[in-house]
Amino acid sequence: MKQLSLALLVVTCSIAKSQLLPPDNRWVEQTLSSMTLEEKIGQLFMPVHTTMDRTSAWVRTHHIGGIWFSRVEAKAIAAELNTLQEISKVPLLVSVDFEKGAGTYVDGATDFPINMALGASRNHELVYQAAAVTAKEARALGVHVNFAPVMDVNNNPKNPVINTRSYGEDPNLVAKLAQAAIRGYQDHGLLATGKHFPGHGNTETDSHAHLGVVSGNRQEFESVELLPYKEVLKRTRPSAIMTAHLWIKALDRDTIPATLSSNVMNGLLRQRLNFDGVIYTDAMVMGGITTRYPFDVATVKAIQAGCDVILFPGDLERGIIAIGNAIAKGDLSIQRIDESVRRILRSKTQVGLHRQRTVEISRIDSSVGTSEHYAVAKRVAAACLTLVQDKQSLIPVAPSNRILVLTMSNKEGNSIVSRGLVSFPEEVRKQTTHLSELRLSDSLNAEESAKAISLAREADIVLVAAYIKIVLNSGTVELPATHTSFIERLVAVNPNVVLISFGNPYIGASVPSVPTIICAYDNARALQETMAEALYGKIPFRGKLPVTVGGGMKYGDGL
Repeated sequence: MKQLSLALLVVTCSIAKSQLLPPDNRWVEQTLSSMTLEEKIGQLFMPVHTTMDRTSAWVRTHHIGGIWFSRVEAKAIAAELNTLQEISKVPLLVSVDFEKGAGTYVDGATDFPINMALGASRNHELVYQAAAVTAKEARALGVHVNFAPVMDVNNNPKNPVINTRSYGEDPNLVAKLAQAAIRGYQDHGLLATGKHFPGHGNTETDSHAHLGVVSGNRQEFESVELLPYKEVLKRTRPSAIMTAHLWIKALDRDTIPATLSSNVMNGLLRQRLNFDGVIYTDAMVMGGITTRYPFDVATVKAIQAGCDVILFPGDLERGIIAIGNAIAKGDLSIQRIDESVRRILRSKTQVGLHRQRTVEISRIDSSVGTSEHYAVAKRVAAACLTLVQDKQSLIPVAPSNRILVLTMSNKEGNSIVSRGLVSFPEEVRKQTTHLSELRLSDSLNAEESAKAISLAREADIVLVAAYIKIVLNSGTVELPATHTSFIERLVAVNPNVVLISFGNPYIGASVPSVPTIICAYDNARALQETMAEALYGKIPFRGKLPVTVGGGMKYGDGL
């Protein structure tokens, strides 16, 4: 423990702090007073940046307040952001979903273990360090707002869209680690955003496709979903909150997404919890909104409810017109628009945009994806790996054992928060020369299955690496039925099977015959590398389950 604390101290000293600035209210008021109504309305919208031509037109014509971007190369996006900042009358807020580090979306940046892995570590110092590195890399790229941390309590194993994005099922653990993440981001100059308010964990619906429902009573809601927000907003205030497209029955009798509910946004978040930061809607193109409301109607309702920024507008021009019409009809006041614009401008001063808009491209190599940052990711990963059960004492694996590595997934390629990286077989090869491997397809056809069974008969130990991850609009994050039945057949042929989950930990309950189950929760490169090292006894397993998996595997288990 002393060694870990010393290592963290060294890392802390090496990561220079660039804290958020105090709001420059004078600049805010001067800028606000100089803006036309059209410019104010434009500040309320944050569309997705895809092409320079399209986004440049939005900046010049519609005066948008900011943008969000997805997967891209580091220097390329930094150069584009610099250009956009230079042509914008008011500096742009650039937002991202770096839930597990800048490497989630940016080529060459550092990819950290996902939140549930961090929950397994129970270590708020490591969470802080991961957030600090993320903030440093984000700011070097020209990013100002991180839509993180996820503060949802994953108390529903069938949740298809939160799952490993949550720190776990214990609201107090979620609160503790979310506070550490927020401090790590904001101590290093990145605006943090708690999401998805007021809690997206207890639903089996992917709100990207449909309106989800949280059906617990008021007492359950207060003690589970809302608890992390109550704790965090008392102790470590994030700069922003993102809404959830969920109907919270404990708060609204009528079927309405929280994003559009005045009871939730104004009544609960603004008034009761006394939050005066920026409220971002979740993406307004999601089915939780679009299946029930026309975009222009939803846009006005979100602002009326208390939201400040319309994220991912389905039709930017239509949304702007809708806000203008609502003002003309008296459904929205200019004073209400000014409230939101003032908060948005205040955020821009906290990251110094009123002083410096652009970043130095030449500094990216020394600030993003460095070996020092990867060393932090490895230290974090080493604290997360969870040996849930080992009924036949297969761990540690002997170097002389003949190993078969089988990899499987529910969908190849990138998921909502993870890259499609499968490096575990190569990492195992670094530990032994007695290795064979086979990558199974998502469909797992009869020929593949037969080949795998044949190889398993010749192996001393079979390592099944399962990359079961969150896929938008799939409705599930479970191990496919074909793979479940295959694993049962595998155990019948060779009982020395080790199931390693590089994603959803709950899959362990669906294959009760497997004697050894290990959870890594994610496929970050650092997790795959440290997993191979732990299997061969180079480092210990230190993680504890942050959720109840089922099948006798409970919260807190870990050998």
